[in-house]
Amino acid sequence: MKQSLYVQKNRERWQTFEQLCQQAELLDTNFPKLYRQQCADLALARTRQYSPALINKLNELVRVGQEKLYQGETVSIRTIWQSFRQDFPKALFICRYYIWAAMLAFWGLGLVAYIVVLFDPDAIYYFLDPSNVKDIEYMYDPSGSVQTDKRMVDSDVLMFGVYIYNNIGIAFQMFGAGALFGVGALIPLLFNSFYFGAISAHIVNIGFSEPFFSFVITHGSFELTAIIIAGAAGCKIGFTLLNPGQYARAYAVKKASKKVLPLIVGAFVMLVIAAVIEAFWSPLAIPAQIKYVSGSLCWAWVIYKLYQGTRYGA
Repeated sequence: MKQSLYVQKNRERWQTFEQLCQQAELLDTNFPKLYRQQCADLALARTRQYSPALINKLNELVRVGQEKLYQGETVSIRTIWQSFRQDFPKALFICRYYIWAAMLAFWGLGLVAYIVVLFDPDAIYYFLDPSNVKDIEYMYDPSGSVQTDKRMVDSDVLMFGVYIYNNIGIAFQMFGAGALFGVGALIPLLFNSFYFGAISAHIVNIGFSEPFFSFVITHGSFELTAIIIAGAAGCKIGFTLLNPGQYARAYAVKKASKKVLPLIVGAFVMLVIAAVIEAFWSPLAIPAQIKYVSGSLCWAWVIYKLYQGTRYGA
């Protein structure tokens, strides 16, 4: 076929493809098919040794089309917040049984650890080594420098970064480690449960209750609940690996990942909120009663939203 006839036959399709490439969002579901046709046109033009100008034009269309087809989805604070408000509650409902099971495991085992250490103070060393116990005692000693010295603003900002790094790292590890048939998510969840329960009882035993509980009560509502949600998401992935149903394991995990991804987004937002509170509110030298009130309000709000999410559509 002569080049002029070839161009005349395909010009309209090339123009359509070029217009799709210039759109801000890729909305046409036929775009992958058009892209493959464009690649075939380029290969055919080279085989027939059409003019360099035509080959260069087709090559440019293929290049732009490839960038459009494989471009990553833009992630912004706005899209994260929209996902948190819209998709997160739906995901809580879809994965409600995993959420309830993870919550029961976390608070149930945490209560066991609390009771054990409360009635057997030396049992704290089953969970932590002596140096870690001393560090915690130093941190919450009412007469110690940590509680009595005024913390500078730059220290608050630094600690905010530390809290973000640690907490979000734990949450994403629990989600990713769920691929180990759920064990990788379950172990960190149970470890944090035992750790929190044992530390709480030890603090009560040594009489440092007020500095400790007034510090953790507000940000703990977001932080601990987010860890539970991340653990539930990881366990969902692990259970899907064990029981893929009628699908191949790879496809079943892919489907499950899409369902639980909003849980990770929700946990991420909650952990950011927790880090802000922990860095800038929790250390404030204000009456403990004020922190208890703010903490109670935060816990009430988190529990209500969690309940509302797990009842979504019911």
